[in-house]
Amino acid sequence: MNLKMKSILSHVFIILNLLFPFVYPVLFIWWLKYKNADDKMLSVSVKEAFILGTVTFIIFTSLITAVLVHYGFKSTFTLLAGEIYYMLIIPLSFFPAIMGIARNNAEKIYYYPLIGRLIN
Repeated sequence: MNLKMKSILSHVFIILNLLFPFVYPVLFIWWLKYKNADDKMLSVSVKEAFILGTVTFIIFTSLITAVLVHYGFKSTFTLLAGEIYYMLIIPLSFFPAIMGIARNNAEKIYYYPLIGRLIN
């Protein structure tokens, strides 16, 4: 697999992590393997994908933990938490991942809007 496909796969892991949070360990292993890559596009893509994946995973697990521990599945909080996650968190994370795929496919480096400033 070439470097371009590896950097694109980093952004694909974000989309998979949003839909299936159990993909996060795969994203973590991917980050450990390629975080110090010689190619700048690959290293930036992997680091940004890991940061965004970690943030979304923490939000998802926090919401699920709050639902399970405090409120239960028959509460209004559960409905609101699900709506916030699926209507706010997923689109705000999905769009940068799609842009990252498109930019990496054009062999350009894409910095996520807020995360890119943390890496540089």
